[in-house]
Amino acid sequence: MTREAGQKKPPLFERGQLLKASQLNALAAAVSSVIGRGAQLFAPPNLQAILDEDLYAAEDTFNDPSTAQATILIRNRFGNLQATSRKETVVNRFENISVDKDTYVKLEWIDGEWQLYAADCAPRSESLSQAPSAASESIGTGTGSI
Repeated sequence: MTREAGQKKPPLFERGQLLKASQLNALAAAVSSVIGRGAQLFAPPNLQAILDEDLYAAEDTFNDPSTAQATILIRNRFGNLQATSRKETVVNRFENISVDKDTYVKLEWIDGEWQLYAADCAPRSESLSQAPSAASESIGTGTGSI
């Protein structure tokens, strides 16, 4: 198995062909390099869902995120969204964002967990991890919902 200059794909092995030690070492180094970079060869596509329960703000982004179950949605043959029987755990690492039950959300696969990246929340949503301060009430920022 040799690689021609400018060839994009190496040739396929023949049935019964054996790897030389140098080829096996090169293969091991290539796989190790990909794994070492944390590359995801087949990242799952983003999902759409409806939260089955309130998703509270994280107590601590690094050590204590909150979680909630969500029902995954898919587009049917008419182009409309419909609920499936698939459930996923949503992880919320935001310390200042919480989302109410029954909210339409979008999920992204990050480092082995489904994380929230968008939500269709009602203005001034009330699912808070703690009561908002007077400052956050008047400006609309601080602990609250997406």
